[in-house]
Amino acid sequence: MQDTEPVGITFVSENFSNSIDEFWIIIKPEIMINPFDFISVENVRNTKTIGIVKELKRIYFDPETFSKNQYFSQLKLLMNKDEMLGDGLTVAKIDVIANRQFHKFQEEYTENDSRINKPPKKSKNLSINMPVQEGKLVNFATAEEVISSLGIPEMENPIPAGVISMTNDTQIPIDLDVTYIFGPDTTHVNATGISGNMKTSYLLFLLQVIYQKLSEEGISIILFNTKEKDLLYIDKERDEGFTSEDKHVLDLLGLNLTPFNNVKYFLPRGKNGKPNSAHVPEKNFLTYSFELADVYDRLELLFSSETTLDPQYNISSILNYIYEFWPNLTQGGNSKGDSNKIATWTDLINFNEYPEEVVTHKTTLLKFQGMIQRFRKPSTLFVDKKVTSTYLGREIRKMNKNEVYVIDIARLSTLDEQAFVVGDVMKTIDEMYSLGHVDTPDAAFGGDIEIDAEKVKTNTGMAKKPKYIVIFIDEINRFLPHRVSGINNFGISTSNRSAVAEELFKTLITGKSRHCILFSAQQFKSQIDPSVNENTGLHVITKLGLSELSSNSYSMIDDATKSVISKLHKGEFILVHPAFRHPVKITIPKPTFKRP
Repeated sequence: MQDTEPVGITFVSENFSNSIDEFWIIIKPEIMINPFDFISVENVRNTKTIGIVKELKRIYFDPETFSKNQYFSQLKLLMNKDEMLGDGLTVAKIDVIANRQFHKFQEEYTENDSRINKPPKKSKNLSINMPVQEGKLVNFATAEEVISSLGIPEMENPIPAGVISMTNDTQIPIDLDVTYIFGPDTTHVNATGISGNMKTSYLLFLLQVIYQKLSEEGISIILFNTKEKDLLYIDKERDEGFTSEDKHVLDLLGLNLTPFNNVKYFLPRGKNGKPNSAHVPEKNFLTYSFELADVYDRLELLFSSETTLDPQYNISSILNYIYEFWPNLTQGGNSKGDSNKIATWTDLINFNEYPEEVVTHKTTLLKFQGMIQRFRKPSTLFVDKKVTSTYLGREIRKMNKNEVYVIDIARLSTLDEQAFVVGDVMKTIDEMYSLGHVDTPDAAFGGDIEIDAEKVKTNTGMAKKPKYIVIFIDEINRFLPHRVSGINNFGISTSNRSAVAEELFKTLITGKSRHCILFSAQQFKSQIDPSVNENTGLHVITKLGLSELSSNSYSMIDDATKSVISKLHKGEFILVHPAFRHPVKITIPKPTFKRP
């Protein structure tokens, strides 16, 4: 049972005043309390104000400026007989979360509830914004009070998001509404923090929960594996069993998580057609590669914005010409038959019969051919003809609901290759929605894929399509980096996004209307394009240094919270979302699937 002994008393003084947003309390001697603990105190008209501890400090007790007699009776209740006030007091700044009425709440809550956050029907927000009065005894908030103050009972489609653990051992499960993640309220999730503090683990935990809770409606997940074997075991049971603590947290959240199922692994083609991967799964994997015919209409994904916009070479004119005349590009002016048609990467490298208005200088063609050759030489990813591998775009178009695709890019030799794979997948998804992915079977399956006429007739093909799509990208700063404004030597703005970054940006902008969202992570927000922060609803933050936290990327976090973030332990997370008046600190159980 939760301890109901008071932990402090509210007060005011010349230097410490109360408002509708915050108030101060004196902490009872010997009481342990920490930032992000929740407290409750009585307010006017049978209401309780629920607040969160934001700041702790020790102040000098000066009888001339702080009247002990003013709270004499309350202080007697607060302290034991052998406790005395010394020359100093520990005080806490409390930020107000909510002012709520709790009428006969205990009659509404029974021990038979499967979830502790059963909606308290008779707990409601009143339009009372009165400062907390001085001399009121303060207690740790109960689980029910915290849940109600965070607005969880009003959520129509709650998704378990973690557990608040308070200093008095109270554990409180918290939820996020589906609309906070997929829209229309907010969309996208981003995690940040120094390496080794489980930011990726939190995103995968939330993905598991979403995958379980939304399976009836239909959800598909695409994960890019950017770190060796990191995501290549997500359908396997973990080697070690669960601790009693992990089981307790899962029970508290009402979850029975298992490893992901319906998983397909896509590994890059390596030498001799074998997978170029740190781990090859026993089954359910394919290798992928790219013929020219697969990607002739998106070659700009291979180049940086500086390259395609550089007026000295005008590479973009060549890319536009290839797109416009494909598949009728011919060598030698002979268009009778297919023998001289440009169909492969080798053909493209050797092709030199561009019109003069397209290639105004020979150096432009040499530049283009050299760049294509650069991708071909060290790589086995760009092939003239696929034999055992597949094209990712085709597989993405065939993706059905409740399938999980893991696309391994960790061992691709260059960042340009990794970015191309990401950009190609994102462009394919954008095209699926643009062509009516949700409404028409024809668009859902893709125009280059043979469609079963009976499936289209009965619409069973569309019945298998997901309502929600989640794309997970770790180290997103590789593909959507922070852009430094300026002009290079050729008069080109250095703030232009690459073609790959533009594809990611499209998803950030359109995700709310499409239910297609990004789960992204990086060590530092200062390294990513500001558009990620501007369009992300849920921010997950693990331990960071104060120098990083001082950048503009964290302007949505107050200084007191930043101080706590710099002291977080491994496995502790700060959630920042507009639905919560203040950030909250949570923990999660260990992953249920195997991690290398």
